[in-house]
Amino acid sequence: MGLGYLAAVIDNMGINVKILDCLIRGWDHEEKVDNLLIKVGLSDDEIEHYIREFKPDVVGINCQFSRQYKIYHHLLALVKRVHPGCITIAGGPHVTVCPTEILKDQNCDFILLGEADESFKTLIESLIQGTDLKSIDGLGWKSEGKVIQNEKSKWIADLDSIPFPAYHIMELERYFGLSASHGMRHKKRFSPIITSRGCPAKCTFCSAYKVWGNRYRLRSVDNVIEEMRLLRDRYGVEELMFEDDNVTANPKRAKELFSRMIEEGFNFIWDTPNGVGVWSMDEELLDLMKQSGCIKLNFPVESGSQYVLSNIIQKPLQLKKVVKLTEYCRKISLDYGMFLVIGMPGEKLEDMWKSIRFAAYCGCYSPHISVATPYPGTKLFKECGEKGYFVHEFNLDDLFIRSFIIRTPEWNEHDLRRILLKAYIYLTFRIMLENPVILFTRIIEKLRNPLLILQYLKRTL
Repeated sequence: MGLGYLAAVIDNMGINVKILDCLIRGWDHEEKVDNLLIKVGLSDDEIEHYIREFKPDVVGINCQFSRQYKIYHHLLALVKRVHPGCITIAGGPHVTVCPTEILKDQNCDFILLGEADESFKTLIESLIQGTDLKSIDGLGWKSEGKVIQNEKSKWIADLDSIPFPAYHIMELERYFGLSASHGMRHKKRFSPIITSRGCPAKCTFCSAYKVWGNRYRLRSVDNVIEEMRLLRDRYGVEELMFEDDNVTANPKRAKELFSRMIEEGFNFIWDTPNGVGVWSMDEELLDLMKQSGCIKLNFPVESGSQYVLSNIIQKPLQLKKVVKLTEYCRKISLDYGMFLVIGMPGEKLEDMWKSIRFAAYCGCYSPHISVATPYPGTKLFKECGEKGYFVHEFNLDDLFIRSFIIRTPEWNEHDLRRILLKAYIYLTFRIMLENPVILFTRIIEKLRNPLLILQYLKRTL
């Protein structure tokens, strides 16, 4: 979606632009990297062929996760080897939090921090006209061997001014029919949609504010509805994933949006892979979400300990509200999941068990449990560095949710592993005792798909 937005900006300038999604184009190609990693996507030869065929003047590179930082260096070198005169630009979340690391690469000409819809356009105009780069917001480049970085200080106030993603360039048909895309899909023709940018919460483990700024910004409901019409009428989309960091943070606007979806008779089904702002929700909003096609909500509760929530994670959420919302979801037969994070500095082992028991109390027997991971740019990362909580010297290769790289005076990485194992056993027994019908249904679903059984066994082991 990020590349789709940027492609739309350049396409509107009358410049020939293409998107190469190396993952989807090489979906069936896998290479083992090591015992932990498998590379999925196009081979180098295939990428080189594409570049030679298109002969671009500029290549922009983006990847979603800091754990994949080596992709930048690998592809930057590949582009320059195949097409030495090509200008390279790197962007995305990792570049935003670790700009110098990427910009120092001899094959990287420019970087852009944060949202780049406007700054990317300005950079391309500057390259065409040969004008000065010093005023371009969030731009990094090199001059006489020195790294120069403009501060990222401007954020787009009017999101309606941004063109819709370049769906006509994104080749949506390549994605249709995948069984999984940020969660399990229910319809063949699906699409993500982003209706806002940023999140008003300031959780200590989250670096989203670095990418989207400190202010929560909304597209108008009319603008969102227009994009939904486009997806339905031109591309036959039947299922949506709201990829906002927090689609319900403004409850008044959320109610207006879902009411309009009902009035329009879209008949989409949809879910919220990133979660929703629980603190801003009520029963009226849940009713509208269900009526407009919501099939599942993800509640990013993070912790079942109110102390941890308020004082360590610093999330504006009261657990008693979560209990009421999950009770109402069951009443109206709206499926829901829960996100939990364990292993935050200052958290005790008993606090972690409170989280697991809280999920079961709310009728969520398979919460998504992440182990706290200190991403650069977060308060958590800073605290771990200052207090010496890293198990070993920090490395970007450790940035995944089962890296267990934090150790505090209260617990260590081995304690976290034991808690996770015991949590899965505990939750399985709870569902057997309290709701065996759900357990039986899940077993039947897995029996229909042997791959799910293998994934479950692997995860358990």
